[in-house]
Amino acid sequence: MSLLPILLLLGVLMIASVQGYVNYDFRKYGNRRYYVSRDHEPFNLAKMNDRCKESGGYLVIIDNEQELENLTFTVRKVSGRGPFFTGINDVTSEGRFENYNDKSPAKYLKWRWFQPDNYWGEDCVEIQYRGLNDLGCEKKGRYICEVPV
Repeated sequence: MSLLPILLLLGVLMIASVQGYVNYDFRKYGNRRYYVSRDHEPFNLAKMNDRCKESGGYLVIIDNEQELENLTFTVRKVSGRGPFFTGINDVTSEGRFENYNDKSPAKYLKWRWFQPDNYWGEDCVEIQYRGLNDLGCEKKGRYICEVPV
């Protein structure tokens, strides 16, 4: 009996669906796992954070450069088709970026060139190649959940 079918099945199970998310589990970063939503839909901070809570997590917050690099790699692996929303926003106070889940100040912000620009009232933050970008919260896109393991 060949081990190939079993190994292929295990590989498929590693990229498993979890409550509407694609678990790429590209690698654990510390004690966290990341889920990327499947569908492009209008973003809503409260609704998306509630969905993340259903999986035991919250909208992703970025703690440092390494975590941002890991997430950038992950979203490019998914398909590169974004935007990929985070839980970072300045809805409450323009220019004061905070984490939606607990309202604490954002820990790490590495902006793309000329960002944030608040073009037409952009209050949400997405992950792009080479950094973060602010964009309108009403845009359609995907979002990333961070789940402690």
